[in-house]
Amino acid sequence: MIRDLAVGFQKAQEEFPAIIQDNYRLKEGIYIRLDLTKSWENQSTAFEQNHLTIVRKEEVQTSELLNWFKCQDYASSLIDMNKSVDPKKQVHSNNPLALFMKREVFLEEKQEAKFTVAENIERHLLAASNESVRQKWLEMLPQAKRKTSQGLDFFQNSEYAEALAYLESTGRRKLVEQIAEWYIANRKELTAFVGQLPFKNYVKLFFTFPAAYQNLSSEQVYKLEHILYTIPKIFNSNDYNEIAAAELVGLPSFDMTMNSKKPFLEHKTMRTQAPDRVTLQQAMLAKQTTEWLAAAKPPYVMNKIGYESFTSPSSPLPPEGTFHVYLDGKYNEIYGYENVPFPPTTYLEIEWYNFLRLKDYKGDEKYYNPITNTEELQTAISSKFFRGRMNHSFILAEPDVKTGEFTALMAALFMQSRQAFHDWFNKGTSISIRGLFAKVTFRLLVEQLLHVETARLTDLADAFNLRLSIQMVLDEKGGQIMADRISGTMDSLRDKLVSDKLAVCANDEEFYFMAGQLAHYLISQSKAQKITGEMYEPFLRAKNGRQLKKRLEEAYMLYKHEVLAGYRRFNQAFSLVVGYDPATDNRGSARELLVAGIFANNLLFEKTDKGAE
Repeated sequence: MIRDLAVGFQKAQEEFPAIIQDNYRLKEGIYIRLDLTKSWENQSTAFEQNHLTIVRKEEVQTSELLNWFKCQDYASSLIDMNKSVDPKKQVHSNNPLALFMKREVFLEEKQEAKFTVAENIERHLLAASNESVRQKWLEMLPQAKRKTSQGLDFFQNSEYAEALAYLESTGRRKLVEQIAEWYIANRKELTAFVGQLPFKNYVKLFFTFPAAYQNLSSEQVYKLEHILYTIPKIFNSNDYNEIAAAELVGLPSFDMTMNSKKPFLEHKTMRTQAPDRVTLQQAMLAKQTTEWLAAAKPPYVMNKIGYESFTSPSSPLPPEGTFHVYLDGKYNEIYGYENVPFPPTTYLEIEWYNFLRLKDYKGDEKYYNPITNTEELQTAISSKFFRGRMNHSFILAEPDVKTGEFTALMAALFMQSRQAFHDWFNKGTSISIRGLFAKVTFRLLVEQLLHVETARLTDLADAFNLRLSIQMVLDEKGGQIMADRISGTMDSLRDKLVSDKLAVCANDEEFYFMAGQLAHYLISQSKAQKITGEMYEPFLRAKNGRQLKKRLEEAYMLYKHEVLAGYRRFNQAFSLVVGYDPATDNRGSARELLVAGIFANNLLFEKTDKGAE
């Protein structure tokens, strides 16, 4: 996964070297820049010019100081907590120049803490000492190579030679000692000062020193310390490291899980246990690519990254394609990934028709605004069919079942169709959703009608119109057939209800649609405080026309005192249904017409100038 992105990221990084830092976000806390050559008392007066307080979800104005903290914080941060320098994981920085601690640890606000701040600092500096870091580098080499007298000479011709020369210097040893002495002399005064400041989460201290130090600036030393920490930690486990073609290769740390407790990917029957190995440079590039994604792209969202994002603006014809990446916000891991040979933008437009001839509150035929883009379509489908569960990252979601709100069947239909919907929304491919859409959405509508307490009949009727409108796009022929059936049936039945002659159903379509109309009309006569969709269950449970007519007769006996004896429309409608025996059972398109009759503008409530109603 990362390899595909890393190739493009490397090209972008060559053109924009600060691509990671430009998008890097500081964690909540207080950031303080300290001069190692001065006591805290001598530099406390310049505190305002050397500190920042980062508050969660609040923007910080860009400044030279902010950029400085971004660069040094990035260089001083751990790959993850499992690769901490401090074995007790109380200090969260990776080098002796920086000290990252949680507020409660640094200010000793935590009750019954196992270690004092002084002990934490001493342990961290010991783990960051020349000898400890040198040992970590040696552990990268295979056992045979590690025991030779050459040791770290293996890296002398690599790009890490400068960092190792700095590691072996007495100057670094003295630097660590000077930092330890500074803490002993100034920590209590600094802690008292910081304890009075309003901030949350982290205390982060960064040391600077005169630029003349070993001909290296503070910023250069931070970069070297970043290398000294990162390279020994860059592989998943150094147990699988080998030397191939004069290069050190190992198990990649990103997108690969094979620790000693859960070696899922270990080869059990081959001479090599590791399923994959990469060079140090490839592993570092994968790390940087992941860091850029974590900084530049929001978590818990399916991000679309077009190929053109990694190409120069001067490229005449950038390739068309998209990486779909879903990041976990806690561990910055990639949970979902696809390399799609389509451009990142999909265009979906839907004309939302009123097939059921519903009325608005003024009595006019309802009009729906057309859906003009993919985002609107996804929002509409999510709202009308999935109770808002189909959010931006729904491809990896497993919605919780909630009685009366989101049933087990709805959750099952969500899981059954989510990949097909994802492909349609994000790739513009409708092949997989085409065969599912009509069946899944119809079952969702019926389920909401019967078992979702907050579902309103008017909203479900709007959803039925949306469903047919989308079918017209996905399956023009099939969608048009159903739309024409409903329209033709309504026109035919309207004429029959006001006819002076005895009317009969012409076909099964008229029977089931009129049965739905009668069910809606009779249920609406109820004097119950709340008319729920559950009241329609007897009609929808009827297996055939005979049972359906029986359910209607039972409903009539229950509500006949509310129906005028001379009401011609009702009498004609009831006669149409009772006097007809359908050939088809209550399933498939017949059931769909029954539900359409329930949702549609009810012909029994219409007024005419003919006769007494």
